[in-house]
Amino acid sequence: MGGKHAQTFLCALFLCALILSLRAQDAVTTLAGLALVSGAANGTGTNAVFNDPAAMVADAVGNLFVADSQNHAIRKITPGGVVTTFAGQLGVAGSANRTGTAAQFNTPCGLAFDPSGNLFVSDTGNGTIRKITSAGAVSTFAGVAGAGGFLDGVAGAALFNSPLGIAVAGNGTVYVADSGNHCIRKISGGVVSTFAGCPQVWGSADGQGTNAQFNGPVGLAFDPHGNLFVSDANNDTIRKIALDGTVTTFAGAAGVDGAADGGAVSARFRSPAEMTFDRKGNLFVADSLNQTLRAIATDGIVSTVSGAAGDYGATDGVNGSGRFYNPYGLAIGADGTLFLTDTYNELIRTVLVPFRLTLQMSGATHAVTISWDTVIGKKYQMQFRDDLSAAWTNLGVSVTATNLSWSVTDNAASQQRIYRVLILP
Repeated sequence: MGGKHAQTFLCALFLCALILSLRAQDAVTTLAGLALVSGAANGTGTNAVFNDPAAMVADAVGNLFVADSQNHAIRKITPGGVVTTFAGQLGVAGSANRTGTAAQFNTPCGLAFDPSGNLFVSDTGNGTIRKITSAGAVSTFAGVAGAGGFLDGVAGAALFNSPLGIAVAGNGTVYVADSGNHCIRKISGGVVSTFAGCPQVWGSADGQGTNAQFNGPVGLAFDPHGNLFVSDANNDTIRKIALDGTVTTFAGAAGVDGAADGGAVSARFRSPAEMTFDRKGNLFVADSLNQTLRAIATDGIVSTVSGAAGDYGATDGVNGSGRFYNPYGLAIGADGTLFLTDTYNELIRTVLVPFRLTLQMSGATHAVTISWDTVIGKKYQMQFRDDLSAAWTNLGVSVTATNLSWSVTDNAASQQRIYRVLILP
């Protein structure tokens, strides 16, 4: 593969209906921040600096919001890579409820939008859940600043212990990974309750509601069916909470860390952090202490997308050469790009995720339609060859994606033809 191409994807079609798909490769780039340099400067791209960026979320128009934990602030990154401070005072910890940069946070670590565009924050150091309106007005939604502990009840009096991941259901109900209390809390109608896990008791038991146990849960993510997934960090597992509150272990084995890919039961993780689902229901996991980005497909197969287990670094690159240092937060932009907070590198990274080609034959003409997932704005070139020794030939002209998927039809497919898609600079 030539170095000018971000990725190469291969797929071979035999008209006797045998399809061979080779693993596509990833591409990691740096969007903002300066590797291993912590600070509080705003700016564009590498002119901006962060201090242990944690969770991240994307809005509908392509802006990213980052919980810049040790800067005690929420940063905003435009699609062009311009970094500003959205809320909080850079480098100043506190709990003041004001607007924009007049407000204060203390080590914020979790972020989630509600359906109305309000941004919810797990203000970890304060032990509270904060709410930021689209106009930047900050208020305390639940918890008591500086009074960590455990207490269900009216939101303004409830207590949390190191809240981390946060997720908002379609009906506006807020769910919190109350990490220090080893349970998942629920905030609805101004009342905080325990949704799953036995408060202040750590363990790994599956079960219904408070009969289940967690150990330092971190990330939360809803699947398209309303099930809530939990990265149970100290158990090194991914848990699933069904709509009725039934907790099961979805991937990994409690208390057994590792980096194995494969089926969900045999796969291993090491302190998984934040997670996000793509539009097709694939779950991406920041496997923090493995220094990798993992994916769990809809069939339950776990794979390593980027990074190398146990090998930390800050390298950008393609075909598995990108490196991370304690990856934590994940978000998928409106254009389909996957973003990652590379916490100890003090970076915001982009990951071009591998995809598979889907081939469909049409009638006796042997016409073949090749489809694949795309990132809006990226340029793609379909190519083919009729045997392994032949040169690659362009199939039509290159295309710039305007949708999240694309297809090309080959009306002159031979008895055996090999296809690939290049992502061009």
